[in-house]
This record gives sequence, C-alpha cells and structure tokens, in this order.
Amino acid sequence: MPYDLVRLMARSQIRASDAERERAVETLRHCYADGRISDSELEERVERAYAGRTRGELDALFADLPMQRARRHARAMGKMNRAALRAHASTYALVNGGLIGVWAATGAGPFWPGWPMGWWGAFLGWHWFTSRVVGRALGDRRRAQARRHHHSRALPR
Repeated sequence: MPYDLVRLMARSQIRASDAERERAVETLRHCYADGRISDSELEERVERAYAGRTRGELDALFADLPMQRARRHARAMGKMNRAALRAHASTYALVNGGLIGVWAATGAGPFWPGWPMGWWGAFLGWHWFTSRVVGRALGDRRRAQARRHHHSRALPR
C-alpha cells in the first residue's frame, strides 16, 4: 500500500477533539453563509459533526463541498486584481512621467499634462476604491450571514 494511503487511513481513524468538532461546525457555518449548503443540510451536518468520533467522520462532512477550490479561486482573484491595479498604476506613472518630460522639453508652457494625469488618475482611483469597497462588502456580507445564522437558531450540541 502506498505510504500516503496508509497515512490517510491512519488520519481518518484518529479520534477527533472537541476543538476539531468546533472548527468543523464553524466551517459548515461559513459554507452556509456562502450559499453552499441549505438550512436543513447545515442542521444535519452540524449534528453529524458533534456526533463524529473520528477525523474521517468530520472530513466526510465536506467531501461534496468545493471549499479548497473556492478559497484558492478567491485568493487568485484577489492577487489578480492587485496585480492589475499595480500594472495600471505603473503605466500611469511611466506615461505621465513621459508626458511631463515632453512638456519640460518643449518649453514648459502651460501645464497641459495635468489634463491626462487628472482624468487617468481619477479612473485609477476609482479602480482602487471599487476593488476595496466590493471586496470588503462581499466579506462583510458573508460574515454577517454566518453571524446571523449562528445567533438565530440554537444548534444541537
């Protein structure tokens, strides 16, 4: 038998602690807040989590949920948005630095680079602002849903 399979089997046979059960229930509540499971599924899985004796029984609660993939996707989207914002800011700095150089080389008359700098800067600021607000709003909404569900019903223990 491959070593990883033996380790996996051994892990699934290990007794679960109360802290692991609580973590499983908290994760289930997050899955509910994300819309991955319904009310009735949450109640049923929470009962199974508190009744679970081994880590394998707790792992089985999440077998059909794409949790790791969803977390990786969310992290990747956040990194991609930050990278896009850095690229926009770098391009803004380089192009507008060039415009200022052209302005200075042509006699430094009225500061015409201010027009593209202002408009482009406004759009860059809008990109930064909306990405922050939307990211926070989504996170706040998920946390509020989890809190609301956590406080609205007495879950079996």
